[in-house]
Amino acid sequence: MGMDGELVRLDDVRRTATHVGATALDRAIHDFDRTHPQRSARRVFYITQLIALAALLGGLIVALKFAPGTTLKWLWGGAFALFSAAILLRLVAAAHLKAPLWRLADPHVFPVYTILCPLYREANVIPDLLTALEHIDYPREALDIKFIVEGDDHDTIAATLAAAEAHHLDVVIVPPSAPRTKPKALNAALAYARGEYAVIYDAEDRPHPQQLRAALAAFEDGPQNLACVQAPLDIDNAAESWIARQFAAEYAILFREVLPLLARLKLPFPLGGTSNHFRVDALRRSGAWDPNNVSEDRSNFASKLNRFRTSEFHIPFVSQSCASAA
Repeated sequence: MGMDGELVRLDDVRRTATHVGATALDRAIHDFDRTHPQRSARRVFYITQLIALAALLGGLIVALKFAPGTTLKWLWGGAFALFSAAILLRLVAAAHLKAPLWRLADPHVFPVYTILCPLYREANVIPDLLTALEHIDYPREALDIKFIVEGDDHDTIAATLAAAEAHHLDVVIVPPSAPRTKPKALNAALAYARGEYAVIYDAEDRPHPQQLRAALAAFEDGPQNLACVQAPLDIDNAAESWIARQFAAEYAILFREVLPLLARLKLPFPLGGTSNHFRVDALRRSGAWDPNNVSEDRSNFASKLNRFRTSEFHIPFVSQSCASAA
């Protein structure tokens, strides 16, 4: 893409990549802050927040100096209340489990579905990701698959370009620039998305083959302001170590109990970092991702869609992922 924002494709017989130009990169980095300055994480603290934090810290120091025993009791009581509330929420969620209602969409004409795959230093897992995407139960001609790579990640660029022609996918190369975040890369690639719907998959994901059709059915059955559907995530290497088992348990509780309860109560809830399905027009109207917020794809996006609806577990088909076993 050139300086004027127009698409540029570089071909060397077999290899095709979309290069994000200076204008498009500037938009991916700065547009959210320009249009939504109060919601942007570019500014970490406001003066009122700093004053409040200083007052709390000063008050705590004074209290520990003049009444250490009472202060520690209050701190213990606050921590106990916080953790008790978290346990109570999980128990309530477990008591209200419901089987997901679902069907598979089978329209006469399937809408184009964009699959966004941000990759960084993950050349070694691309064959596994390609295998998973090849098994997706959705018409090939209606898929718009985009592998998003950083311009200085030469190994991943080479691996994705080698696979681009054979697997009918696009490679979007984002020039190396700050901030180096997943939201920035997604913003850059969203400008080229052809789909009416879009989903994010990470390199280690193994989505269920019928997940896209189940998500499409959820959008078809839901209201027009249903902007996002979150698929549940499973950890598939729980047997490798104690910490991997903790990840697996946490994911199971969060995605199968807590988030469905929050969705039924119509409360904001944190999205997963992957397997989020969006209406592209709603995604763009909401401002897409904040490139300065490293947790944007997880914790903040649902609250940004306050004019729309975000739904959980209309689709029972999971994405499998790996936890750190170390």
